[in-house]
Amino acid sequence: MVNRQLTLVCVRHGQADHNVRGNAPIFVFTDEEKPALNSDLTELGRQQANLVAKRLSTQKFDFAISSDLKRAKDTADPIASLNDTIETVVEWKTVRERCFGIFERIDPELCRSQLRVEDAIEDKDLLTWRIPKGESVVDLRRRVEEFLRQLIRKTQTLPSKEPTILCVSHGLFLKELHRVLSSFGSSGPMFGQGDVSYPNTGVSQYRIGFGEAEEEIKQAECQVYACGDHLDPIINDSEAIFIA
Repeated sequence: MVNRQLTLVCVRHGQADHNVRGNAPIFVFTDEEKPALNSDLTELGRQQANLVAKRLSTQKFDFAISSDLKRAKDTADPIASLNDTIETVVEWKTVRERCFGIFERIDPELCRSQLRVEDAIEDKDLLTWRIPKGESVVDLRRRVEEFLRQLIRKTQTLPSKEPTILCVSHGLFLKELHRVLSSFGSSGPMFGQGDVSYPNTGVSQYRIGFGEAEEEIKQAECQVYACGDHLDPIINDSEAIFIA
């Protein structure tokens, strides 16, 4: 039985340095055992962040989450600045982008090749191979599932019975989130349909029903998916190296 509901508004970060062909020599990584790609936004990415901030400026949010990676944080900041209902943006490592490990350091083309191979496999449960110092598709899915449990726990602490939560994250994470949520419902404009391009600062929105005691999702509805209508005033990024 559905005890509570939440609305989850997801935003992919703006264009980052690694999304532009030829920028591999300036890639930046976190300083940790498994380094994560930690690129800055480009000038276009900052423009995109300002545009999505305007789009969401009148949306009421009860809680705001961002990946702790720079490109996501720098996309979330303008959203928070223009929205009076967001007091602070909390950083969750859970919503980081999938880590491609050594592939990201050797050649970004390896990441694209890996994605093409994985896209050709229908049964995603088979995709357990882990890139050295990186994550497999199954690893990413498990992290998405942990995020959803974390989200439900947080929702239970909020005053609103039906809160709206902002999450600024990354392309592959958000695509896997969509795939996981699609298993809980078929309604909405995109559930059950093929893959689509997820533009920088693309917006998705889900209505999620869950059981309060068991922290388990009971149903999900996709209301908006990977929408970039706010990008019409500027040229969108069509030369991404890969989706991260």
